[in-house]
Amino acid sequence: MRRMLNARLGLMVLVSVLTAPVAFASGGFGMSWQKLSHSQGVDHIGCSNCNAYTGETACTQALPVLCIQQDGSAVPPGVVPDFYNGWARGNVATTLPIRGTSLASLSAANQLCTDSFGAGWRMAEFHDGAGGWNWYAYGNVRSDTRLWVYINDTVGNCWNP
Repeated sequence: MRRMLNARLGLMVLVSVLTAPVAFASGGFGMSWQKLSHSQGVDHIGCSNCNAYTGETACTQALPVLCIQQDGSAVPPGVVPDFYNGWARGNVATTLPIRGTSLASLSAANQLCTDSFGAGWRMAEFHDGAGGWNWYAYGNVRSDTRLWVYINDTVGNCWNP
């Protein structure tokens, strides 16, 4: 009887190991940003205690994805972009909250933005303001939660191996 229980326990452990979520090199964390301010139709969005190198938000959390449509919009009056607070040349919007573990790839995240807002929309990226850390875009996204944003030159994304 004891041998049978041990065998079942061993099988249960093996099954749980084989079906457990994969732990990514980034530690199972992704980068998220938040809205810093809003004025005259323009959002200032940025890192605000993010970790652009390995991510700071557990991928098991559900957050909206920050989506962008870069249409070449000119810098609006009152916005003075610089390297750390760039102009993203477009509009932003957010999806419904989604677990970071559902963002299996950049193409999956981009498809979520396209499905939510139409052609030309994709997941927002750290460098969309032509610099990094913060940028401005037209919109009025949520300010009550952090937002999934990706980075193209580190492993700070939920999909990075």
